[in-house]
Amino acid sequence: MPWYRHLLWPFAILYGIAVWIRNRLFDFGVFSSEKFDVPVICVGNLEAGGTGKSPLVNYIVALLVTNNRNVAVLSRGYGRSTKGFLFVKETGKASEVGDEPLQAKLRFPEVTVAVCENRVKGIQQLLETAPKLDVIVMDDGFQHRWVKPSLSILVTPSRQPFWQNYVLPVGTLREAKSESKRADILVVSGAENSLVANADFDAASFHSKVVSSALVQFCGNRFDVAEIQDVVLFSGIANQERFEDLVSNNYKVLEHLKFADHHNYSVSDLSSLRKLDSFGTTVNAVITTEKDAARLANSTILQELKNVQMFYLPINIEFGEMTSEFDKMIVEHGKYA
Repeated sequence: MPWYRHLLWPFAILYGIAVWIRNRLFDFGVFSSEKFDVPVICVGNLEAGGTGKSPLVNYIVALLVTNNRNVAVLSRGYGRSTKGFLFVKETGKASEVGDEPLQAKLRFPEVTVAVCENRVKGIQQLLETAPKLDVIVMDDGFQHRWVKPSLSILVTPSRQPFWQNYVLPVGTLREAKSESKRADILVVSGAENSLVANADFDAASFHSKVVSSALVQFCGNRFDVAEIQDVVLFSGIANQERFEDLVSNNYKVLEHLKFADHHNYSVSDLSSLRKLDSFGTTVNAVITTEKDAARLANSTILQELKNVQMFYLPINIEFGEMTSEFDKMIVEHGKYA
């Protein structure tokens, strides 16, 4: 952490007090949390920024679908230009529903995906339109205490877990470390062993490893993946280093054009790829993330690179020897909650 961030402690203390008061109002019943008959699995974090929530949500949804659960995903739809409740369609735009909800819908076309900033109203609307739902997965809902989840999963990155972090603006925590006690399960994303995952947490804890799948082409003339060697990357995500490391395992990365997380791409952004020194010389493919590809889906700006071979790299997680234990908790929860 840069030394100058410690100068922000007065602001962090004021922010921490305000959040502490809000949480105690929920704990003492002044603010009420609504519990639903259908199981609600909340996947969230204490940190602001990327911690590995999206791959975990994808893992849980795939697991529930495989076990014949009728599942829906509810998200706030961060960064969207719209308000209120909306169902996410495969033909939708990230600007209207958010990039992560659209990514989930494109990966799981058969699953109901919806966005609503008011999660209580969102769940109510889901149950009215899809009354036979078995489970609702609430993405990034740990701070949305108006809903009482039946299972709360807290995700934290192994590179800087919440117990080694500080409250905003000194660190990146949206709440104090002690609020982790509200979670039923801790998942340490990117942890190499269970000793890291078990640190400073009393409930069930797991460690997950990030892995990549085969490249998926979404733009340009059909191209044999086996012929890809030198590549250019572009991404607008929180953990760009991890993405670059994963690509580097199989390809030579010549340049990486980086944007802010949830960046709304423009024609000029994509045309800037052509201005890179390596572009059009030895490079025969451009690779981005699945979330970035979702942000570009169903938009016209891809016409700027219509003849360029563009791929996205799907990201998944594995639990290793802890897989059966984690899977059982999720599947059985949907059955008995």
